[in-house]
Amino acid sequence: MTLNIENLVRSAVVVVVGLPVALSVTGLTGATTRLVEKSLADPTADTTNDIKSELAGPCVRYMVSKTDSKLEREAVVDIEDVLGGSVNPRETCNWVL
Repeated sequence: MTLNIENLVRSAVVVVVGLPVALSVTGLTGATTRLVEKSLADPTADTTNDIKSELAGPCVRYMVSKTDSKLEREAVVDIEDVLGGSVNPRETCNWVL
């Protein structure tokens, strides 16, 4: 078996040209996959996450407060202010936490 310089040069050129093309196609495929996964995500997730983050503090105060205490009443008022009306604070906080 003889070592042919032309074959070695041809192989090196194929690797040098082909490798960046293959890597860019792989990167494009990965980016497209991430974009599709993000677009298929739950559209209500952003809204519910925003509401949950606003209610986290008042719900913690509500859950650790004594029954009929000032802290509990203030937490209930804060929860109702965030949601814009009368709600069941225990069920709301179970959903949040």
